[in-house]
Amino acid sequence: MFALYIAGGWLLPGRRRVVPYSIQTLKRLKPAWFRQDLITLLDLLQQRKIEPLIAQRFPLVEARQAQELLGKGGVTGKVVLVRTDSPLQSGAP
Repeated sequence: MFALYIAGGWLLPGRRRVVPYSIQTLKRLKPAWFRQDLITLLDLLQQRKIEPLIAQRFPLVEARQAQELLGKGGVTGKVVLVRTDSPLQSGAP
């Protein structure tokens, strides 16, 4: 699939408007494209060519606090739940 990425969406061949990129919609309507995108994404992560934006990590037992933080809004990045025995504990990325 060849598409040009423009400001939060894709300009697909033969189209005149930008189509917003939605991973959920892609998975439902074009599962082969979804798998291709997922493989590419995981490859880029493994090569450290991209880095996820993580707002905060919470131990799994603090999932309620994580949900409350998301409910307040204004969070930039992802809120990540980690296992209690994980070396990545609560706090900044």
